[in-house]
Amino acid sequence: MSAALSAAGIGPAAARTWPWPIDPSRYNRWAELTTQELQALRELDWQVRRRRCYDPDLPQWRVIGRLLLPLDDARAALGWCPDTPAHRRSVTDAIGLVLRRCLEEETSFWAWSAETWFELIAPGHLEFEAAWPGWIDGTVRPYVAAFAYLLGDFTGFHRIGHFNRRSLAWRIFGKDVVEDAVDQVADTLQGWGYHPSDGAVGQFRTVLIQAMLVNRSPLLQDMTSEALARIREAPGTTPHHRRGHFRGLHKALFALGHAGPPPKPIHAVTPDIGGVPDAWVEMIERWHATSTLSPKVRGTYRTIMAKAARWLAAEHPNVIEPGQWTREICAAWVAAIDRMTVGDYVQRQAGLERHGGKPLSPQTKAGYLSATRAFFRDAQEWGWIVRRFDPARALATPRSIAALLAPNPRVIADDIWAKLL
Repeated sequence: MSAALSAAGIGPAAARTWPWPIDPSRYNRWAELTTQELQALRELDWQVRRRRCYDPDLPQWRVIGRLLLPLDDARAALGWCPDTPAHRRSVTDAIGLVLRRCLEEETSFWAWSAETWFELIAPGHLEFEAAWPGWIDGTVRPYVAAFAYLLGDFTGFHRIGHFNRRSLAWRIFGKDVVEDAVDQVADTLQGWGYHPSDGAVGQFRTVLIQAMLVNRSPLLQDMTSEALARIREAPGTTPHHRRGHFRGLHKALFALGHAGPPPKPIHAVTPDIGGVPDAWVEMIERWHATSTLSPKVRGTYRTIMAKAARWLAAEHPNVIEPGQWTREICAAWVAAIDRMTVGDYVQRQAGLERHGGKPLSPQTKAGYLSATRAFFRDAQEWGWIVRRFDPARALATPRSIAALLAPNPRVIADDIWAKLL
């Protein structure tokens, strides 16, 4: 636990008043090293490790005092560091490693870019140890990452491979503060039906801790809607397989009163229908607003009918409204579906690179016909158009398609079959 938290006390009140442990304005952050500082680092050589053969009375330590002060303060601010000789040696070696790189760069660490910090931390622990053979081990790297975060504003954790963000957050913010925030979110999620045994809560915890690190605060009240929007756009924050967890985290923060409601998912935003006569657009949208089918089914049928209207505009341009649809057009539409390929008459081509041009599956063909039947049946029954044909008969699924919808059996292993028996 950090010294600031110890002074403030343990518990929710301390979490609500957690301060940032490093005040950069207290230090001399001049980028260039003086001639005396460079000479002192060269004379200290590997003694910058300050572990073996350390003479605290050497004048060189006083010369580089402006570099040592923020590093020592950052070490003192680190919470949840096991008080063992190995970890004390590791954090001291991490300071020595930063000083050694200052000599190589001939600048103070205040001037380092994110790329310089990344090169020091390395993409993985093997690369990190290989760069300093016999000098350090894997326990040093997390402390270098902590210094990069506290003193260099480094947040590119997605670039440094598998990294224990939870331990880093404990060191930076304090274990009690982090776990208090995690518990609040976990309790909210479990109240909605999530259970720790299914792994979902653990995924939410990972996303929450990453959000803390990017936001540079462990406090839930600091995760406002604006902060979450910034966190969402940060590189590596929400990989594709965790986007749902980030949205769930946003919903939990909204329920706890710290942020507004999450934005509507992009895939749930219904785009305007394009490439279709106005009469068709009006009828499709009217049906979509009136039908009592589930929102997902209504959205799917809306897309299919828009595709039917585009086919109609290309093949029968004189038919500009649904009321002009006839039995002959039904037959042509059924034939067109049977020969249709992926990507035909769609509004957006994004995501079709791999499957574009392939024949539709029998299930998809049957779904297109089912949507068309539902649309015209409802439009006729609601009196929107004159009844010119029977949708159930004119748009029935052909036998050639229905025959391919049979179950697709698979071989059952003998032991599974024995259990079934």
